[in-house]
Amino acid sequence: MEGNSIPTTMAMNQNGAQIGRASSRDTQKGNWVEEMRGSLMVVATVIATLTFQIAINPPGGVWQQDSNNQQGCASGNICKAGTSVLGTSSDDENQRLKYEMFILLCTVSFTASQTVILFLLTGFQLRNRLVMWLLILVMCLSVICLAGAYVISIWMVMKPLDKLINKITLYYALFWAGLVTLLCLALLLRFLIWLLKEFYRFLCCL
Repeated sequence: MEGNSIPTTMAMNQNGAQIGRASSRDTQKGNWVEEMRGSLMVVATVIATLTFQIAINPPGGVWQQDSNNQQGCASGNICKAGTSVLGTSSDDENQRLKYEMFILLCTVSFTASQTVILFLLTGFQLRNRLVMWLLILVMCLSVICLAGAYVISIWMVMKPLDKLINKITLYYALFWAGLVTLLCLALLLRFLIWLLKEFYRFLCCL
């Protein structure tokens, strides 16, 4: 009887150790998810507020009253009160293109932030790491678009011949492009490592 009880005790200890390790992994996973959820909510809320304010208060301000071409509005147009000055005050197509790109980037950034906030509020499969990785990527897209909107806003309000500001914003754009590329590669590498670990655990459980 004693000989049989020893293997049984060892088996129980091994099962207990496995359960303990699994419980520890679940606890760590839960802590990571909760920490990321809080961080994403804060960042998404700040960016959504910022892009909303930028959209309703664009660079250069808005017209305070209806204006015609004699008052700085583009020829053939009547600039309505409350509309963007830089978007309607020039016949330069390049300036209008910059403004349209600025609004597009702000819209994408705002939409991405709102999407993350909606997912976090509804709690849709947030315990799943894959979903959290996707939300992180969406927030990265939001930050990238916000940086792009900043660069374009500087280009819109600076003097056409101000070469120093032009160089600074160009270097800033290149810096962000390089940083985003490195971060995307790092996130992709971490995701692949996590995917391989999950696949290995799946094979071990078969």
